[in-house]
Amino acid sequence: MIETIRLVIVDDHTIIRHGLRSILELEREIEVVGEADASGTALQIIAEQRPDIALLDLSLGAQGTNGGLGLCQSITSCFPQTSVIVLTTFLDEDLVMRAIRSGAKGYVLKDVDAVDLVKSVRAVNRGESALDTRTATLVMKNLSVQTDHHDPALDFTERELEVARLLAQGHSNKAIGERIAISESTVKFHLRNVMRKLDVHHRTEVVYAIGKLGLL
Repeated sequence: MIETIRLVIVDDHTIIRHGLRSILELEREIEVVGEADASGTALQIIAEQRPDIALLDLSLGAQGTNGGLGLCQSITSCFPQTSVIVLTTFLDEDLVMRAIRSGAKGYVLKDVDAVDLVKSVRAVNRGESALDTRTATLVMKNLSVQTDHHDPALDFTERELEVARLLAQGHSNKAIGERIAISESTVKFHLRNVMRKLDVHHRTEVVYAIGKLGLL
């Protein structure tokens, strides 16, 4: 049995929503259960449909990126079972970091090809993050200038730090395991330990928190 990924598209351009629906519904395990062009409509659909993924354009109407970021925060706060993937034209360091802090589990540019977009949807549905190479580079750049000091109470093992650093580079659990010759389940074990020690709940938060501690 193939698990169905239920998805809502939020974009204020009708032609983009329809195009995304056409692309995503070519995949038999993806079901688009709703479309919205504004925050209010999006929250109503998500409340009714309880989708797995919300594919969210950051720029929504007159509110611009503030509207998209606010909606991202509302979705992740009110509907934690729905993971947000930002799909945007903006490759901006500040926006990337604000989206992650707002709870987004993915940040993908609109020039992404269909194959990589579907990969991002599947990755986030598996509980992984979805940052393309360009976005991950911005995150690393931002975190490298953080001045916060390491909390001695956070005693990470070398393996945990190794896994966290590979995660920050945008690798999946499987790729991390292959890089350091451990099983995917062992990667998940280390990541759970890292998240517990950081008191965070999402993979994207791990990257941000580890960077703030100066450990990348």
